[in-house]
Amino acid sequence: MAFEGLSSRLQAITRKLGGKARITEADLKEVMREVKLALLEADVNYKVVKEFVNTVQEKALGQDVLKSLTPGQQVIKIVRDEMTELLGGTLSRVNFTPNPPTVIMLVGLQGSRKNYYSWKTCKFIKKTREKAITCCM
Repeated sequence: MAFEGLSSRLQAITRKLGGKARITEADLKEVMREVKLALLEADVNYKVVKEFVNTVQEKALGQDVLKSLTPGQQVIKIVRDEMTELLGGTLSRVNFTPNPPTVIMLVGLQGSRKNYYSWKTCKFIKKTREKAITCCM
């Protein structure tokens, strides 16, 4: 849910910055306002949002647009890269214990589809692991 709101806002940003050759400070301020609102609506800590927005602004301001990207896509790329870095930056795997069971805890706000994601995780683990796995929810 949190990423859907951010995704729709980023798509709107891409449309707004469509035919521009360079990202101006006013454009960037408007874009960062949208990103900040989306992250705050997703219940991200204010200090984290503030630091994230400042980092993206530093990287995006005055940066020339790559030949293959529009200004909107360039900002989205910077936001995506920073968000990936903020969320850990690397792929992490579950360390399964040699003696079952391996316990995986899934936490989230009420209504954030924890049951659905736990079901999807169980299906994925069953499909990729060699041994028979029992999933309980």
